[in-house]
Amino acid sequence: MHISRIEIKNFRCIRHLAVDFGDTTVFVGPNNAGKTAILDALRIALTRRWGQRGAGFNEYDIHLADDTEDPKSSSGISIELRAEERKPEEWSDDIVADLADIVQQSFHTPLRSVTLRARCMWNADTETFEPGWEFLDSSRTPLVGRSARRLNLERFWHYLPVFYLGALRDSGDEFSTRSSQFWTRLLKDLNIPPELETRALQTLDSLNRELLEADPRLDSIAETLSGATRIAARDREGGLDLRMVPLKIWDMLSRAEIIHRNEPGLPWLPLRHQGQGIQSLSVIFLFQAFVDHVLRELFEQGSEPVLALEEPETHLHPQAVRTLWHNVDALPGQKIVTTHSPYFVQNVPFRDLRLVRLTSNGTEVRSLPAEFTASVPPLPGLNAVAENASGLLNYEQTTETLTVRGVLDEKTYRKLLTCCGTDKRRSELGLIIRNLRDSSALYIGDSELQALETYARRMRGEIFFAERWLIVEGQADFLIVHAIASALDYDLDQHGVAVIDAQNNGNPATFAALARAFNIPWLAVFDGDKAGQDFRKAIASRGFSDEELESRCRTHAERDLEAQLVADGLGPELREVLKTVGVKDSNELRDDDLVTRLRDNKTDYAAKFAARLRLDANLVQRTPEAFRTVIEQLRGLR
Repeated sequence: MHISRIEIKNFRCIRHLAVDFGDTTVFVGPNNAGKTAILDALRIALTRRWGQRGAGFNEYDIHLADDTEDPKSSSGISIELRAEERKPEEWSDDIVADLADIVQQSFHTPLRSVTLRARCMWNADTETFEPGWEFLDSSRTPLVGRSARRLNLERFWHYLPVFYLGALRDSGDEFSTRSSQFWTRLLKDLNIPPELETRALQTLDSLNRELLEADPRLDSIAETLSGATRIAARDREGGLDLRMVPLKIWDMLSRAEIIHRNEPGLPWLPLRHQGQGIQSLSVIFLFQAFVDHVLRELFEQGSEPVLALEEPETHLHPQAVRTLWHNVDALPGQKIVTTHSPYFVQNVPFRDLRLVRLTSNGTEVRSLPAEFTASVPPLPGLNAVAENASGLLNYEQTTETLTVRGVLDEKTYRKLLTCCGTDKRRSELGLIIRNLRDSSALYIGDSELQALETYARRMRGEIFFAERWLIVEGQADFLIVHAIASALDYDLDQHGVAVIDAQNNGNPATFAALARAFNIPWLAVFDGDKAGQDFRKAIASRGFSDEELESRCRTHAERDLEAQLVADGLGPELREVLKTVGVKDSNELRDDDLVTRLRDNKTDYAAKFAARLRLDANLVQRTPEAFRTVIEQLRGLR
């Protein structure tokens, strides 16, 4: 069983949020943006102790717009979880039979689903914040009768167990027989044959006697301590002995611990004496061992675990973090992960990423969905338009859901508007369809994302943690614009600006579309040659308006950066720079030849020239106007 969607209302920093989940979903974003709130909403809704005292929601969980708002007057918390088949007939007959009262299936989709709504709001009669739950049908109406029995809730939890590993996971707790959610059950599940247990106990007894006999003082100590037994037992036969080894098999198993060595030849050491990185990783893989060996004995054969995992990269060095994604993705069950590591994000597929931001409207989440949906009531001709759209559209009448899989083209959009006909809600429906068209314009196809997977891996981790993007053409632009900004007292790194040298990492138009989809403010500077103009045209073809292009894109007056630097009167300084990189005749070069030599030594001259710019504010005032203009625009860009 798999969670396909969560919808959260009025929970902590979240006013209203809907998020789709995949097999592995990775949330990135700044601190206090709402990543943990999403995990907690999921955990509370699916925990077995939900609704009991000391568990579930409390009044501090209710979202408040400001300090003056009273949580008692709030409409309350609502968390909807939708568990759905990933393919037709995925759920076994046993699951469907066991959850028959709550499983739903509409006429227009072969996939079966279960939707649970957990809630909490103030009850004036009892003067308490009261939790509640209900299962919903395919139209999100609460189920009643047999479907409302708590037995269904218990069964549902049994098929969808959730486990939480926080960022501060403690191996001491997780490998303890007193506090671990995994380790104790794994040890207790071990099956020791009776004959082996008998032999082991005999061996332990024999070893204990040998240890006691090794030093005569031990017998004397035992005799002295036995005085306590004589006083307490009085006229009853008692006794006292020293036990140097475990008394029972469980005593021995309960003392089991992980030992580790980093390489052959080094000593074995207990896990607690290893570095924090190894300890943190061991807890993650302990979860895998638990699922592999014990989960279905505790729950059901069709149970699928949900792991809420915070910051798997904790305490690991960058090289280890880069490889960690593949291990996390391979963990059994569904994984919902938060991370602050750009190294971890480098290997996460784009569609698995969720960018979390805290805005004036509360927490918002952006992603790259493969489809877009809107609620549209049945309309004359709507089914026909969907069926004739070559797979672009799907309309599910039961849930009144119109789905677009790609970019909604103008011709199909007009056909949808025609379906509104003379309906009295025509204006309202037209707005819904227009918003659906605008949302679908954010679509980025699999082929483009695959190209980014290949070319933009190096910088992918950085750009999703940035506040703003500046798109430039190449590495020389990257070095020089950083230096200009620093000299103008606007360090790009300090202000959360990621500079993307697009030619080395993909297509500038794709990055512009990516920024729009994730709602990241962006600007761009291109050369004045045909390639630069083509970049602008490519961005325009992605649905950006002329006004957006004019405000976001700057172009050098000359054909490229080198020609622009010389045209700006920086020839003398550039000749000196070329000397330092081995061009001895730079002073004799004409301007045209100077530009050529700069192009031939692109990265070398740019690095040296950038170093000079950082030290000379007067020199910066003569640098390309396009660079200075976008740096000024970046200040406070939203």
